[in-house]
Amino acid sequence: MRRLQRARPSIEVGVWRRAGAIAAATAVGLVAMIASACAENELRIITTGDYAPFVYTGPDGTLVGFEIDIANAVCAVLSARCQFTDIPFEEMIPALIAGRGDAVIGSVSITAERKKLVAFTNRYYRNPMQFVARKGFDRPITADGLKGLKIGVTPATTGEAYARKNFGAVTEIVTIGGVDEQDTLWAALIAGKVDLVLSDSLPMWHFTASTEGRSVTFVGEPIYVDEEIGIAVRKEDDALRERLNAALARIRLDGTYQKINAKYFPFSIY
Repeated sequence: MRRLQRARPSIEVGVWRRAGAIAAATAVGLVAMIASACAENELRIITTGDYAPFVYTGPDGTLVGFEIDIANAVCAVLSARCQFTDIPFEEMIPALIAGRGDAVIGSVSITAERKKLVAFTNRYYRNPMQFVARKGFDRPITADGLKGLKIGVTPATTGEAYARKNFGAVTEIVTIGGVDEQDTLWAALIAGKVDLVLSDSLPMWHFTASTEGRSVTFVGEPIYVDEEIGIAVRKEDDALRERLNAALARIRLDGTYQKINAKYFPFSIY
């Protein structure tokens, strides 16, 4: 798999240092507003479990993972306590709009369609899509190359939309399980029920690196379409969105983000 890398700066180091100082000062100023705005000291986070390594259930039954750690770090900056609600992926945005939580931190990509319904913070990670097939797969990742094959996807996802748009006319698109049931997608591929799957590359990297995933491998290149992942809030909660942006900036400036990243991935996912 091609590792995600940060682009090298194309301007002088001195300019970057000055820009970093300005960003730090701005973030500190914004964070100063946060404590007074969290009167209830609780932030209700809507998420979805069984999406390792982002959100999954630990041995003690509690939710753990990259996004749980990010949420708790953000709440610490906000001087608030995270209260998590675990529901299916497709129900998260409707639940947010209905007032069942204050924010969604559940690997929701920022898309034009979703921005019609909710507002997003700046990204907190990037998650391109990629195809995975059983080892030995040698067909090109083109409409002609995949003609007649079965592509497995999870329903109501960016992956499904992309597969239908680009390959739906020549392949069979098979929806399997849900975002919070990734194991069923991997199992279908290993069992030969589909020829390849298209899904988010980072959870698939986690799977291909495991004992269970030793028989599958990435094919083709990462697909950078709607790959930015942000925190979703209701459109009317712009003040909360700004405070969350400030908190995200703070944990990146003080090194907290990088420590969480390194806990789950040996490369930057920002």
